[in-house]
Amino acid sequence: MSPLELIKLARATRKNAYAPYSNFFVGCALSDGNGQTATGCNIENAAFGSTICAEANALSSAVAAGLGKPKQIAIVSTTQATPCGNCRQLISELAPNAEIYLALPEGDEFNTYTINSLLPDAFNSLD
Repeated sequence: MSPLELIKLARATRKNAYAPYSNFFVGCALSDGNGQTATGCNIENAAFGSTICAEANALSSAVAAGLGKPKQIAIVSTTQATPCGNCRQLISELAPNAEIYLALPEGDEFNTYTINSLLPDAFNSLD
């Protein structure tokens, strides 16, 4: 799947986000490289600790569906925000070799990252 196709899927999913407190809507789509995809959006809660990030939502959906390790992850937000620390840790374990695309709600421009660039020296099972 091309990066722009995956970004389009993340944009569509972003429209389902529930963000009444921050008004910061995020959509995420990932691909396992074999044509299988999973998506997620952020879901806020008045008890902020119960909030679910779009990336965690998509990764959970992928695991539940039995997808292989994601090879591509597209994240769409108003500011091209990078994943939070918790989501970076999830990505480092569940999608360690994925290309991560950060895009805005409109346009064809995006930035590409690896988890190693976002979370160098990540905590792992050897620590």
